[in-house]
Amino acid sequence: MINERESMEVVMLAFRAVKFGEAELLKAVQAYLKHRQNAPPEHGKVKLKELMQMDQGATMMEIKPEGVRGFQRIAKKYNVDFAITKDKTKEPPAYQVFFKGRDQDVIAKAFNEYVNKQQRKAERVPFTERLQQMQQKADILNKMREAKDKHRSMEKSL
Repeated sequence: MINERESMEVVMLAFRAVKFGEAELLKAVQAYLKHRQNAPPEHGKVKLKELMQMDQGATMMEIKPEGVRGFQRIAKKYNVDFAITKDKTKEPPAYQVFFKGRDQDVIAKAFNEYVNKQQRKAERVPFTERLQQMQQKADILNKMREAKDKHRSMEKSL
C-alpha cells in the first residue's frame, strides 16, 4: 500500500514537471545565465591570449610531452591559470607552459609536486619486470614442491 502511494506521488511529480510552460522554462534559463555571470571564474587551462590579458605578465617553463597530462591535473588541483603551447621547432616537440606572474608560490608548489610524481614514476619498476620476477619465483617454488612430493611418495611405498 505504502509503495503504491509513493509511486503515485512520483508519477504526479513527473507529470507536473512535464507541464512546464514556455514562460517557466524561459525564466529558468535566464536565472541560470544570471547565476553564471555572477559565478567566480574557473581556473585551469586557458588560451595564451586570455592569460596575457590577466593581471600580470606570464612566466614560462618547458615540459616534456609525456608529462603534459599529469601536469594539467596538478595545476587544476592548485587552481592555477595556465596556457600550454607546443614548440614545433625542436625535434622531439617540447611544450611550453605559461603561468600568471602573481601565482609564483602556488606555481612552485605545483611544480614540486609534479617533479616528485615524475621521480616516483621513474624509480618504479615496470609491471612486466615484476611479473617475470614473480613467475621465476613461482617456478622455483613449484620445482621444490614437486621434488618434495616425489620424496614423500617414495617414503610411503616403503
